[in-house]
Amino acid sequence: MLLHRILTALALAIPVVWIILFQSTQILMFLLLLVALLSGYEWARLGGLKSTPQRVFFAVLVAAVPWIFIEVFYQYVLWFVGLSVVWWFGIHLYLLKARPVQKGLVLSPAKLVIALLVVPAAVLAMYKIHDMPLLGGEWLLYGLMLVWVADIGAYFSGKKFGKTKLAPNISPGKTKEGLWGAMLATSIYSLIAALYFGLEHLQLMILLLLSLLLTIISVTGDLYESFLKRESGLKDSGNILPGHGGILDRIDSVLAAMPVFLIGFIQFVSPMAGFFR
Repeated sequence: MLLHRILTALALAIPVVWIILFQSTQILMFLLLLVALLSGYEWARLGGLKSTPQRVFFAVLVAAVPWIFIEVFYQYVLWFVGLSVVWWFGIHLYLLKARPVQKGLVLSPAKLVIALLVVPAAVLAMYKIHDMPLLGGEWLLYGLMLVWVADIGAYFSGKKFGKTKLAPNISPGKTKEGLWGAMLATSIYSLIAALYFGLEHLQLMILLLLSLLLTIISVTGDLYESFLKRESGLKDSGNILPGHGGILDRIDSVLAAMPVFLIGFIQFVSPMAGFFR
């Protein structure tokens, strides 16, 4: 199982890194819209849409939202992304004490509306980061790799030291020790990244604080998807990725982390480093 996860992750990572670093933001957007489409289809199932045509229609709608914002409402992109950040921080507090009740695949308009917020917001956040005039691709890769590093750090530290459950009603396998391991791993990773980007001391400290926040909120994204699956009675959101399950199983942390990364970068890192000047 672990070997399947590693092989699938490598097969996905190589083309994604190539597109991020060596292709235009427009090319990246095609990839992001494809991911949004697949994610929307899986979310439609979690939200209780029964038939394939219904799920396909909803998937197209999820992918259409970021495209419409970029083409028509570009001046409101940051407001939309900011709204998703507020939602993620709000759901974080709820998930720590939540007790999901298995309801099966019943229709839930609220869950469908949430998908229309969080999936497009993550797409728009990654689009904005990559479209920065200086080192946009590198910063986007930094943000994505931070989520991956957090996942790896949590896995190994939780397996070795994990005793105290983080959210036992939702994901019994996640521990506070795993979270601390993830935070340590992302802190070391961010120190290395700061050297690469040539950040000064104050900029480095801001990036470290932002990385800790992103680590925590990435876990929130993972927990929320686990919450949805428990209520729906599903083990995975899909089966398109061997060893991982569905697309949502792979990007749940990214959906939460990328909007926070964009807003945090604009508000705190960018003014210090001048990346938007």
